[in-house]
Amino acid sequence: MIQYLLLTACIVAPILLKAQTWTVQTANTSFRTSMFGADVDGTFKGFKGTVIFDPLHPETARISGSVEAATLSTSNRLRDRHLKEKDQFFEVAKYPRIAMKSTKIEKTVTGYTGTFDLTLKTVTKSVFIPFTFTKTGANAVMKAAVEINRKDWKFGGNTLGMSNKVKLDFELNLSAPVSENK
Repeated sequence: MIQYLLLTACIVAPILLKAQTWTVQTANTSFRTSMFGADVDGTFKGFKGTVIFDPLHPETARISGSVEAATLSTSNRLRDRHLKEKDQFFEVAKYPRIAMKSTKIEKTVTGYTGTFDLTLKTVTKSVFIPFTFTKTGANAVMKAAVEINRKDWKFGGNTLGMSNKVKLDFELNLSAPVSENK
């Protein structure tokens, strides 16, 4: 009898622990830094990614995404052009995407924390990012914010007056696939 229970548990457990695949409906990716003490806000568009996540079993999650570097906008065309073209900045023709991929997701008291590999140009570094996941029916919102040091990614060179701190904000509006909404 115990053998049958163990066999049933081995068959059923992977089904119950299956993380749900979410469809990204919209994505907002923004950043904030400062130049000579004045805030510089910007956004990226062109998000492509995959969210496989079960809030009850975050250890099974796989989250990845990237944005088009050329969509950078700080609401200042001259600055945007400089950031997109100069070799100490994004070089969007050579490096068209900025990417992140989870390596570990854990539950915390206030939500979740993820270890992500963040790749900017040729440099990939691990970043710990706290985030929330709020599910409402068949929809969910994932929000995250993290502060990084731009120099860890060899970004911006020794630009006079530029802060080393960059705050990144992410918001993904998700929906479950139709087959999983039932």
